[in-house]
Amino acid sequence: MATACRLLAACSIGAACDSAQRLTPPSPGVPYLDDASYRRSDLVASLVNPANSYSALRLAHYATGNQDDWDLLPEWNPPAEPIPVTELDADGGAPGALSDAAVPLTLPASVQSADDPALLALGAQAFARYPAQLAPYFGAALASRAAATSYGLWLDDARGVGGLVRARMADGSVAVALTCSTCHAAPGADGALAPGLPDHDLNIGAAILDAPGSALDAATARAVAAWGPGRLDVTTTTGTEPAHIPDLRPAQWLTYLQQDATLRVVDRTTLAIRIETLLITSNNEVVRPPRIIALALASYVASLGAELPSPSVASAISSQGAAVFVAQCTGCHIPPGLTGAPVSLSIIGTDPTLGLSAVRGTGMYRVPSLHGVGTRGPLLHDGTVPSVESMFDPTRPTPSFTARLHGSGAVPGHTYGLDLSSDDRSALVDYVNAL
Repeated sequence: MATACRLLAACSIGAACDSAQRLTPPSPGVPYLDDASYRRSDLVASLVNPANSYSALRLAHYATGNQDDWDLLPEWNPPAEPIPVTELDADGGAPGALSDAAVPLTLPASVQSADDPALLALGAQAFARYPAQLAPYFGAALASRAAATSYGLWLDDARGVGGLVRARMADGSVAVALTCSTCHAAPGADGALAPGLPDHDLNIGAAILDAPGSALDAATARAVAAWGPGRLDVTTTTGTEPAHIPDLRPAQWLTYLQQDATLRVVDRTTLAIRIETLLITSNNEVVRPPRIIALALASYVASLGAELPSPSVASAISSQGAAVFVAQCTGCHIPPGLTGAPVSLSIIGTDPTLGLSAVRGTGMYRVPSLHGVGTRGPLLHDGTVPSVESMFDPTRPTPSFTARLHGSGAVPGHTYGLDLSSDDRSALVDYVNAL
């Protein structure tokens, strides 16, 4: 799910918030919303490495019942609105004022389950409208259509400019913010905007560096410059742990969350807590979203894979590829989810930076679900492999590989299938691309 850049956590959102609707009465059957002990138990059970700082921060502040409990933060559900594409055609670009159409999200009075239609509807709205993190660095991108597209922001007549919204801050000011759809939506093969698909053209690093008054030190500026399109550091304040924007469409099948398998999925609450705490930390731990918004986003994200083809479609395209896949790949990518248990860094052999991170590291990488892999863009946690074809290029782990993104030369690790015959490899590529 999107995600906001940890490097930019110093952007202030204000210490207070607009009043937000609350759930009354408590909702039966959805303990995440009302039962702090349930939330705490789910959090503890989900943390793969309780010693890393991601886990330690949450253990210290989430559903603790003490004076530092994030539950005591004010809820934040501000008036917000997407920025229309037509505003980019005006002299000087998009104005800064909110229109009368800017309103808080309307929260249902109660829900009966994590798949309640009211939750899914709220989740779809929140995905496109809830401000996840301030984005003052995109000010220049709103000067014109050309400026917006130069930073990889998609333009959609119905959904606005790259998922950016204007929102009312507690002090009365208006600010530009990212939403989930800024990073996790992109035009699909048919040109229509596909929620959950990563925007591999989005260049947040370039926007940060081009922002007036950027005060990054030289080392951090070099690290941010190396992100390139489709990557950002959601972990450190130094910019040194960039990860590729993940595909959210297969979320319903995942058994572990985050690239380095930081979280074990216990149930839907795990994803809701992941989203809730992301929004809290991205907003400097001074506000929190209404919990029903976090649950709605989790339910919506878990619904995004409904349009992805089934493996039977891929088998019909290449029965030979299906047989090779069973022999070569299902030890890790287990049907029907096409995912599985995390794999240690020593076994997978890819760049270990994220897996060794003091912030989120577990010594492992999660096994991504391969549902939709042929349409998600660059692959691996660091986005260095441009396609499925390149993934199975026998030269990829060697210095002669020429297709690497974000650098040049070899992309080591994940050598499965590289020693196949050319016919079997071609059939496997056809099959995987069709998943």
